[in-house]
Amino acid sequence: MAPLRVHVLHGTYGDGFPYGCTYVRLLLPLAHPSVADRVALTHGSDARIPPCDVLVVERHVLWPESEQRERLAAVFDACRGRGTRIVYTLDDNLLDLNRERPWGFPTETMRGVIRFLARTADAVVVSTPALAERFAHLNSRVHVIPNALDERLFGAPPEPAPARGRLTVGFMGTLTHEADLMMVLRPLLGLLRRAHGGIRLEVVGGVDGGRFKEALGGMPVKMIETGDTHEYPKFVAWMREHVRWDFAIAPLEDDAFTRCKSDLKYLDYGALAIPAVFSDVRPYRDTVRHRETGLVVPNDPDAWAAVLEEMAGDEALRARLARAARDEVHATRTLATNAVRWLEALS
Repeated sequence: MAPLRVHVLHGTYGDGFPYGCTYVRLLLPLAHPSVADRVALTHGSDARIPPCDVLVVERHVLWPESEQRERLAAVFDACRGRGTRIVYTLDDNLLDLNRERPWGFPTETMRGVIRFLARTADAVVVSTPALAERFAHLNSRVHVIPNALDERLFGAPPEPAPARGRLTVGFMGTLTHEADLMMVLRPLLGLLRRAHGGIRLEVVGGVDGGRFKEALGGMPVKMIETGDTHEYPKFVAWMREHVRWDFAIAPLEDDAFTRCKSDLKYLDYGALAIPAVFSDVRPYRDTVRHRETGLVVPNDPDAWAAVLEEMAGDEALRARLARAARDEVHATRTLATNAVRWLEALS
């Protein structure tokens, strides 16, 4: 049987590299050895689409905003004239992102393009059940394929990091997570003050570094630069080499946008054998087993303060959580067992 010809139309960063989510959600799964002999994959951000059986459009593309809908409609007409099926995929609830905040992304024009893509596609593929529920009114064929990590990038399951004197607590996220980190600022500040220099906080992305360090009032915090790692495989290599945390935190506000997010932080931390504290919100509540594979805590400052103290003071707890999360992620949430789900959906 001839392989399924799949072309992925995606946006790029300013340097031309596909988004990290493009790698995680599409390029790595569809090129994985478990399906590679059954998929002929091409990808790009250009409107010239090669002959294919399935066109997958991710999120939205970075053509001039005023031209996106018209150009996408022309692409779809040309593809359907050749018998190509069209799938729209996204991993964030961009319809509700920043609706109550003074951010310019996404604009109402972009939201209109997203609704157009969801309505026009033959099917929609999303990363979480909550996101499927959000888009169900736009398309009757919405499939859920949870995120999975490429075991080729993450390598063999590591051992949890041994205690090394001063503890390091880590946070990692994009700028859309700044409000999440600020939500636990008071518990973090209390933990660092009581440790008298025995605990350091490391932050990868996620916040305005100067403003956040000022808010912590001279407490030991280090803003980590990742260097030239926009390309996702390079970022994973950077994480494996540089992220040496005793435990991590994954606070997440509870709103229409965040409820649709995936548990990717749990996968990253688990794959690296880093125990973590997670907000008790839907993305983590549906995945992380409290006191088995992580600690799940309500979005209450006092609750966070208590759990941070417990995690910092209990090395045995950290080691147990790290091993359980590591074993679960490497056994059930890698492409070795999950890449085939993409082939099944697109076929």
